[in-house]
Amino acid sequence: MKIKVTPEDFIVRERIDLKYTSGGRYRIYRLKKRHWNTMDALLYIARENRIPMAIIGSGGRKDRHAVTYQYISVPREHELKFQHPNVELAFEGFADDFVSPAILLGNYFELTLRKIKPEEKGPIEQRLKQINACGFPNYFDDQRFGSIQNPDEILAERIIKKHYSGALKLYFTTIHPEDKKEEKERKKKITELWGNFQEILPLCRTKVEREIMEILVQGKSKKHLIEAINAIPKESLSMHFSAYQSFLWNMVLQRMILDCTDELFKIKGKIMDYHFYKALTPENLKHLKKMEIPTVSSRIPKTLPHIDRAISEVLSERQVKPSDFNLKKIRKSFFKSFMRSAVVFPEDMYIGPFESDDIYPGFVKFQLKFALPPGSFATMLVKAIGVL
Repeated sequence: MKIKVTPEDFIVRERIDLKYTSGGRYRIYRLKKRHWNTMDALLYIARENRIPMAIIGSGGRKDRHAVTYQYISVPREHELKFQHPNVELAFEGFADDFVSPAILLGNYFELTLRKIKPEEKGPIEQRLKQINACGFPNYFDDQRFGSIQNPDEILAERIIKKHYSGALKLYFTTIHPEDKKEEKERKKKITELWGNFQEILPLCRTKVEREIMEILVQGKSKKHLIEAINAIPKESLSMHFSAYQSFLWNMVLQRMILDCTDELFKIKGKIMDYHFYKALTPENLKHLKKMEIPTVSSRIPKTLPHIDRAISEVLSERQVKPSDFNLKKIRKSFFKSFMRSAVVFPEDMYIGPFESDDIYPGFVKFQLKFALPPGSFATMLVKAIGVL
């Protein structure tokens, strides 16, 4: 089974709780995009309108490989204009509140799932009935881990362990699947030269890279390394920290799932395997339905003993402890703990009829529509079907 064969196969509509009023302090726009990620779209909108990106309010990041609708805001005195074939801005009205994660109600998804064998129709329908009744594990999905290519080489974890040189090396040399041949060769050369920062300087391509390398050219002391870490842009550092928190949270949830049932199957992910249950006893369903797991920080809220124990075990395996997450010398970003539901239940699920696939002859396709709360991944529901 395939998803996101075309952007129109994956449509996301953001749901927000916002009241419009003619005298509102903020202008609210609906942003429609395809082939763009949210951060790039906002960056270009800010540049074209000559405003700081920081004053643009948004609720969440949306996938590049999709058609997405979301809301953004700017103070009333700014009127946004932006034209691009794959990005549209539509003025919705004025409001007293700006767009932020606090006003998100969730997202509504319209998916087209393709390349399905005709004999898989029955099992898929059965799994969707199980998911509708028992939900699915609320894992963070692969797109959350774009900054991580290897679970043993995580930039944020190296910072936490005070392996600052190793963290910077990952920042400069991690090869991503989308990197072109020339970029891969550049990163390999930097890997070979690591430590000889004067020789690496001519290989730097961005202002940030040059700024970091110029700091390292001055010295390799702990002071210089920390200064170099602090030169990483806030958005990038926050993304690395968020990815690491999500990875640890997934590991804790996996322990909870393994303890609840033996009827499991797993789907291979980018940096970990995802374990799913097929069904749950009423007792385990009730248990998981009300379970919330905190993300890791220096101040992790106390929860149920078995959850606290699982968190301690995961941290011990990674050779870190909560106090390590108190990064007093890193100024631009930090770890903050929040609670996240262990399982999620799709709402308003619609399963369309199976039809001949117009892209993959001999296979069938169908539409799947549903709503999820903020922060939950539609792609994880697709993984939970189990026929990828």
